[in-house]
Amino acid sequence: MTKYGLIKTLKDADGEDIVLCGNAMTFILYKSYFGRDLLSDVIAFAGKNAKPDVLAKFEKYNVKSTQDLANIDDVGKAAIIDAMQGIQIDTEFMLNFIAALIATAKYPQKPDVAELIMSVPPYFLTDAELMGELLEFFAMFISTSQKKTLHK
Repeated sequence: MTKYGLIKTLKDADGEDIVLCGNAMTFILYKSYFGRDLLSDVIAFAGKNAKPDVLAKFEKYNVKSTQDLANIDDVGKAAIIDAMQGIQIDTEFMLNFIAALIATAKYPQKPDVAELIMSVPPYFLTDAELMGELLEFFAMFISTSQKKTLHK
């Protein structure tokens, strides 16, 4: 089956590939595995973490992905890292989100949810580079109009 959407291949500590895929099926799989609406959970997560001053720094330095960090100076990188210090990580949501992205990459197989979660290396939850990669998935799931409603 052809995969579409945002696809990223990450390496675990043993050099094994972990493929994440985000598309419309991710919403269905997330709901099927966790009984919750993905968009609601992403918006709640973003609402807790997307403070206007943090977003302003991302916009000021035109950072939309981890690749954009390479194009800014050290002062800009320090400002972005400082802004990210305030992110409140909800580990259950993060594990569920990553598991749904892995499940989407494996579709039409439907692995056991415990197998999916156990396949996520624990350091993924604190790895700054991975968090940057996940921000791209979050951005994909929240349209511009929804982003605007977070800060009214």
